[in-house]
Amino acid sequence: MEVAPLGHVSTLRIGLLVDLAARKLGSLEMWLLGLAAESQRRGHTLEILGREPLHPDLARGFRNVGVGWTPVEQLSKHPLQSLVRLARRFDVLHLNLFAPRHPIALMAYAAWPARVLFVDHFSGPVDEENGRNGGPRLGHVLLDRATLVRVAGLAGVSNYVRDRSVRRFGYPPAKACTIYNGVDLDRFRPDAELRGRSPDVRIMTVAYLIREKGVEYLLRAFAQLAAPNARLVIVGDGPDEPRLRQLSDSLGITARTEFLGLRDDVPDLLRTAHVFVHPCLWQEACGLGVLEAMASGCAVVASRVGALPEIVTDGKTGLLVPPGDTAALAAALDRLLDDPLLQARLGGAARDAAIARFGLQQCVAAHLDWCERSVRP
Repeated sequence: MEVAPLGHVSTLRIGLLVDLAARKLGSLEMWLLGLAAESQRRGHTLEILGREPLHPDLARGFRNVGVGWTPVEQLSKHPLQSLVRLARRFDVLHLNLFAPRHPIALMAYAAWPARVLFVDHFSGPVDEENGRNGGPRLGHVLLDRATLVRVAGLAGVSNYVRDRSVRRFGYPPAKACTIYNGVDLDRFRPDAELRGRSPDVRIMTVAYLIREKGVEYLLRAFAQLAAPNARLVIVGDGPDEPRLRQLSDSLGITARTEFLGLRDDVPDLLRTAHVFVHPCLWQEACGLGVLEAMASGCAVVASRVGALPEIVTDGKTGLLVPPGDTAALAAALDRLLDDPLLQARLGGAARDAAIARFGLQQCVAAHLDWCERSVRP
């Protein structure tokens, strides 16, 4: 394609391939809407290929700005035809939430001459096949070195993730960047009056309930707190929920613990929270829930793992504790419950940091700027 001069990018045809069923109205889903609106404003054509089901509000929002949405599963039904379609239909293929060697990712790599951009969002161990016991095997190292050969740009959702991918794939550092996740600063905002009205101190976590999220340790820490007016609110669903409910019963905290399940009103819920806890055990890539809580002015307690020390400045915008350390987590919660002024100071600084670094529009603009740079010489 003909490349426009720097600063005057021609209209792009962007295919966003995302391994996400946008079934709720969370920050990732709002990012999709923001990207759709900004693409249209810049004169680009965007088509989103994502998983079903699609939340009806999102479907309506995409239609309103003229952005197409296609079930990404359709690509796998006719791979050869889909590969040709990707190559002919798009100038840029923007890969999100797909593993580097997922069949859809491989299809994108093969769709020459489209430029391929890869976003690494992954938390946890780098890859099971890389052999966590004894280090990576030579065959896996060679395969990793070949995986991203066709990728024109790599973005990590944190410096931790960016540097991890550069090491793993032998990817040129000059072609890698960091684009933090973003949150809507209008949807996620503090409400000191609402928070102050609560007779209880509300400790909240928002998570997909799997063991790696460490909610078990939050339950155990909460059971050690002396404050009779503390309540624990767990937002989210997942396969670990039945076990966590049983643990709550066995710890004798069921009367003070709420399991709210999957919710679309997370911004409203966070405005009622005094303390937000992210007790994850794995190497967190960024932590959208933490960013949402910071934007909402919550005092944050999080595990010192992965990218979280980049997001939360210990003692300034939150408190960091070792992962899986019930005693340390309980001590941090006790400290905040005993000191409402510290709660308020950390929450206010967290909101300021979210405004400065983690706004949704900043994130959307960075992704589209990246797409535009990818077609320049």
